[in-house]
Amino acid sequence: MAAEAALESAPYLETRYRYSNLHSDAKPLRGQAHTARLQAGYLWAIGDGWSAYGEAIRTWSLFGKQYDDGSIRITPYPAEADPASTGVTNAWADYTRDGIAVRIGRQYVNLDNGRFFANNGWRQNLQSFDGVRVRWHAGQGSTLDYHWYGRVNRTVGADFPDRNQRRWKLDAHLLHATHALPVGKLTAYGYLVRNDTVAANSVKTLGMRFTGRKALAQNGPSLGWTAEMARQYDYANNPADFTLGYHLFDVTFGYAPLSVRAGEETLDGNGREAVNVAYGAARAFNGWVVAFRIPKAGLRERYVGLLGSMNMGVPMQWQVTYRHFRPVRGRAMLGDEVDLGVSMAIRRGFSLEFQYGDYRAHRHGVDERKFWVIAEYRYGKAPE
Repeated sequence: MAAEAALESAPYLETRYRYSNLHSDAKPLRGQAHTARLQAGYLWAIGDGWSAYGEAIRTWSLFGKQYDDGSIRITPYPAEADPASTGVTNAWADYTRDGIAVRIGRQYVNLDNGRFFANNGWRQNLQSFDGVRVRWHAGQGSTLDYHWYGRVNRTVGADFPDRNQRRWKLDAHLLHATHALPVGKLTAYGYLVRNDTVAANSVKTLGMRFTGRKALAQNGPSLGWTAEMARQYDYANNPADFTLGYHLFDVTFGYAPLSVRAGEETLDGNGREAVNVAYGAARAFNGWVVAFRIPKAGLRERYVGLLGSMNMGVPMQWQVTYRHFRPVRGRAMLGDEVDLGVSMAIRRGFSLEFQYGDYRAHRHGVDERKFWVIAEYRYGKAPE
């Protein structure tokens, strides 16, 4: 097996300002949210396979609070769930040798596309977990991860007034195995999570995932794909009794300057419970506006979009996506949404991004429109 790459001690710094313009037909006033985040960390390369990392985040609400930050106060404004907070998001020690890595402490967890476990990178306060991760690089393109976590520190931040929303007590066992194939990567996972704070979030999820990308000809178009299927069950202290299915099919075809993407994601529901994604990313799925929670009748989203890149003095990436929502059970409409985004790498470490989401309810809930401007600067590289 190849020798482990040598680590070097280094700082990591990230600052992000986000302006949010928020409109909802359910609220009498338009929201204006100016939030900022300072994320500072340092990696210590101790030697003999040992390293340690510490990181803290400070989030501010600037220029007044003309938005609902999700706290207990009642406002006439739409929501942008980024309350002010100060907290430690990483504090871990790591030992790596001979293809085995053990990490102990507070850490981010990002598995696959983040649907079931993620640090929720869109939010200004990031989600982290307290526990242990063991990773084994078994050779021949295979990796096996085992995680145990006793607590999740949620994106409302460490200063949120409701303690039971700030953090949840867990007994979570996560198994995640990947194997590189001649074309693509195959993943199998099993997530068994007991939640002693919110018992309804105690679930067992078993699934498989196949992803890949292949150039169809030299200098020709490429085809990318994701196929994922899972089953989720009530687990441990969950008072409900259910077995629910999940699937995701996604295809991208084209060139770097212009590609087309289409797919379907289905989260089953039985009328009482729906597939639970309480520990995963929210905004990255089912529309940037996040206009509704996954209904008890389930959610089927079908989407199609264009994405690409260009250089107009600075490198730019863009995308536009149309999303159509229906319940898994029943024939009701859940609305549709159009999302547009442009990101620019202005100079080394500095990026600028514009995003717009327009959700039309079609009698399900209310129409909502949101526009964001995000300016971000990064120095160094955060450890994986």
